[in-house]
Amino acid sequence: MKPLRDFVVYIPQKFKDEISFNGGKLRLVNKFQEFEHRINHAKIHAVPIGISENHIGDTLYFHHHVVMEQRYNLGENLYVVNYDKDGGYGNHAIAIHTESGIKMLGDWCFVLPPDEQESESVSKSGIILSIDKKPDLEGKIVALPEGSEWLSAKAGDLVGYTKNSDYAMELTDETKVYRMRITELVYVKEE
Repeated sequence: MKPLRDFVVYIPQKFKDEISFNGGKLRLVNKFQEFEHRINHAKIHAVPIGISENHIGDTLYFHHHVVMEQRYNLGENLYVVNYDKDGGYGNHAIAIHTESGIKMLGDWCFVLPPDEQESESVSKSGIILSIDKKPDLEGKIVALPEGSEWLSAKAGDLVGYTKNSDYAMELTDETKVYRMRITELVYVKEE
């Protein structure tokens, strides 16, 4: 199979159905927090024209819609992942993970989320009235696409991003990152 424009990936399971902790495992009912449990990476089965066939067998990170919409399902656990080398909303292929690292596709980037900061309101008698999580719209760049030199940013730089651009994904090593478009980055923090 040689797709013309899109990737084809092999996804044997569309949802994570268990979590590990302290050497044990728990089965998940994935209809709760469905977005959080969708699979968003899989082995590449076929590559589009313009992408090296050396990437067959590597891991492709993709948009969560791929596992949900029937139109992407080719049968036999094979799924189409839309790809546009220039990026945009039609590009569901986010990154290729090889032995040598992560290669971002289109206009996607990965940003390491900040540590969550909590503050609590306490009454004079010591009763906790509320716990507020303050969103911090800054994180460290993990990977940028080729051609983004105009940002004057590199992996490890602290960047700010727009509200609601922080869609969480989990890499194969269980690192949690935000995937966003480079146009959603607002600034690079100078040290």
